[in-house]
Amino acid sequence: MGLIKFFSKTRVYVATIFLLICLVSLIYGGFPLAIFLSVLIYFGQAELVNMTKAKGMNPPLGLILFVDAILILCATLKQYNYIVPVLAIATIIIFLVILFRGAKATINDIGATFLAILYGGFLPMHIIFLRDIKGPDILLYGKHIDLGIGYIVLMFVVISVCDIAAFYVGTKLGKTPLWPEVSPKKTVEGAVGGTVASILGAVLVGHFIDLSFIHSIISGFVLSLAAQFGDLAESMIKRDAGFKDSGDLLPGHGGMLDRADSYVFTGAIAYYYFSIFVNNGALLSMFPF
Repeated sequence: MGLIKFFSKTRVYVATIFLLICLVSLIYGGFPLAIFLSVLIYFGQAELVNMTKAKGMNPPLGLILFVDAILILCATLKQYNYIVPVLAIATIIIFLVILFRGAKATINDIGATFLAILYGGFLPMHIIFLRDIKGPDILLYGKHIDLGIGYIVLMFVVISVCDIAAFYVGTKLGKTPLWPEVSPKKTVEGAVGGTVASILGAVLVGHFIDLSFIHSIISGFVLSLAAQFGDLAESMIKRDAGFKDSGDLLPGHGGMLDRADSYVFTGAIAYYYFSIFVNNGALLSMFPF
């Protein structure tokens, strides 16, 4: 019954539509991808702020979204040297905005604001960086495909098969709790099953994008861990805030964060792994020094 519930019609329909829109935006890149990410970030940040308010915090959602928009714009226009200055100026503005609340100003509000910008905006922005990695085109069935798209596809396959395999193995064989204080239903067996499936998925995709066997194995393992820790991180936030789901935006899935939590850490890890270890250290310049 658990597997049937996992593949329920509503869940499958929503996941399919979400994936199609995602793939189209990733293939086109540029502003279509920026718009898609901006929508995801908007709803994700609204859910995150809502959960922090349940803990008595009050981060300024408008300011958070404004900073996120500037970061996304910098990434889309390839103005990478402005990213660090934007974060520096945003830090000062955050303190000033909360300072002017007077007696209502709290350290918790400052911390929650930084959490939202970094976790809900800066980390997802790395999806754009990953898409924009430059290198030799991938030749697939006579067609040239951008290298960044190949890495994106590998990341999505790793996360998808990890999610499915972890649920299936955990449901059928899971006996040992993985981290009951954070997510009571997750098991060690499910985590191992998800990791193994991720490695196999990465090897399969790696074959088509000319990624070496060893890098396929390592990336599958590392990105699987990133996806599962991203899931656990969001579960920790929900547990502390007393939420079962981050929201109810996506039928069968919960909120936007529930659907995208595995991608938050994984996008950044994938970008740095492929840039540093695979693509000859071709990091995008994000630092003005």
